This record gives sequence, structure tokens and C-alpha cells, in this order.
Amino acid sequence: MQLGLISDVHGNQPALEAVLEDMPDVDRIYHCGDAVGYNPFPEQVLNTLTTEGIDSIQGNHDRKISTDIDAMGTATDPDVDGDADLRPGELARLAGVWTHERLDAGEMEYLATLPQEATIEDGAVKLVHGKPGDQDGRLYPEEYGPHLFGDESILVHGHTHVQHAERFDGRLLVNPGSVGQPRDGDPRAAYAVVDVDARRADLHRVAYPIDEVVDEIRRTSLPDLLTLWLENGEIVMNA
Repeated sequence: MQLGLISDVHGNQPALEAVLEDMPDVDRIYHCGDAVGYNPFPEQVLNTLTTEGIDSIQGNHDRKISTDIDAMGTATDPDVDGDADLRPGELARLAGVWTHERLDAGEMEYLATLPQEATIEDGAVKLVHGKPGDQDGRLYPEEYGPHLFGDESILVHGHTHVQHAERFDGRLLVNPGSVGQPRDGDPRAAYAVVDVDARRADLHRVAYPIDEVVDEIRRTSLPDLLTLWLENGEIVMNA
């Protein structure tokens, strides 16, 4: 069984299209949450996920934008210095409000009713957004370990936008990386293909027309600083 794994599309339709075109033949594609937020194509991304039959779990941006927009940007920021008005949380809030104002009732309902976690492939694979049992929790490679597993043999998460895979006693822990806003220093869109039987992950990157997203951001009221995040493949707090 071959699974395509994506996460954190964050309203970046050109990146999503590039990933789906580049991905080899797989049996199913799953998305580990945060379909929307930050980037200017939320409606198109949601349409693609549904029309392509890509099953998704809910990310923290999906939850807050659809059910609790007042909480957007209140989570603890990553350890990044910057002016108070330009903190990552504040940019997330501004982009979240912008997205909230553009989605219709059906799109909001879709995001609000996504499951926070999912167990698939007869219990062999578990999908979470942040950490198991904590949708907002950040899990970086240095924190990986066998203690994170339950009964599953493959644990998949997103949220940090950092692509990584590691094996522990025959079990696999993988973050496919972010499709729409990588933060590991590589601006190319990220995804993974997992062989469930072999418990092996192949990590992929694919270039996409970042300039199209940058130009569209600048045509909107989204914060211009977000363009630097895309171009650098990481959080940048100074122009």
C-alpha cells in the first residue's frame, strides 16, 4: 500500500497543484491539516482537496478560522525575534481573519467538522496535526522518539512545516513537510510517499511558481511579509 502524504497547504493552490502533478501513483492521498491560512487561494485549495478525494484531518488554522476566529494568533509564537506587531502569531491572525471573511458557510462547515486525528489502514497508520492528543503542539525532529507511538506502526504529523522521517524499532514517524509554506530552509513544496508494508518514507520536494503566489498576496490586504516566508522557505521577520 502506497500512501501520498501532504500537510499544511495553507491556501497555496499553485504549490498544491505542483505536488499533485509531481506525486507518483499512490493508492490514497491524505492531508494532515491546515488547508487554509496565510496564502491567498483558500477556496481553490478546498475545492481541490474535495474534488480529488483527498481525505484531510483538521489543523489548528482550520479550527480557528472556522469556529474561533477570535483565538487566531493567540498561541505561543515560535522562538523568533521581531517587533510585536510583526510576530508570527500576529501575521497568522491577520491572514486568518482575511481567510475567514472569504469562505462561505459550506466551506466553514467542511473545516469545522474535519476530525482532529484519524487512524487508517486497519490501525497501522495514525494521522495527527501537531502531536498525538494535542492539535496545537509542535513536534520537531529532535523530539522524535518511540514514546510518541500508540498502537500504530506509522505516525504522521504536520504543523511545524519541517520535513523529516525517522524509524524507531521498525516503526515510522514522518512529517511530510509543508506544501504551502515550508519552514525548513527549502522553499520548494514538500510531500512524502509512504510504503505502509515496508514502513518506509520517501521525502520529496518540488518547485512551484512562487512568484504567482507573491503577486496575488500583493494584490490583497494580506501582510506583505508573508512573501518573504515563501521565498526563503522559513520565517523571516525583517524585510
